[in-house]
Amino acid sequence: LKVLHKQLSPQGYVEVGELRQKWKDICLPKEKLDSILELGNFVSEVEWMKFLALGCSALGGTISSALKHACEILTSDPEGGAARIPFETFKFIFTYLAYVDGDISDSHIDTVLSSLQEEATRQHGMVQPSNFQNLTLDQRIIN
Repeated sequence: LKVLHKQLSPQGYVEVGELRQKWKDICLPKEKLDSILELGNFVSEVEWMKFLALGCSALGGTISSALKHACEILTSDPEGGAARIPFETFKFIFTYLAYVDGDISDSHIDTVLSSLQEEATRQHGMVQPSNFQNLTLDQRIIN
């Protein structure tokens, strides 16, 4: 997923055909791609950040785990570092995954984001996995 992110993220939107080819080129299972495309209702084009969010959920199963994977992929921190990402990026991914999950209330989303906004403010607008490790984001498997 990290390799695909490096190759495809600059485009913002990616044609499904191009994504299928890149996915095949790095020998990932076709069934997993089909599952992610179906879950995201992606037909001819994917919004890369939404695809990445669903791909991370496929790796981890829970929203918390998916967000940790997303931080590790998106960070510019060195390998093994804090894995910080901008709060706005975190907010987008968390909100999207919560929407796809369908069982997380808007009030819970707001509570989580409000709590993390305070952390991010103290950390120059950045969020890292240790900030949300102990929060109940949701433990339901979404993929």
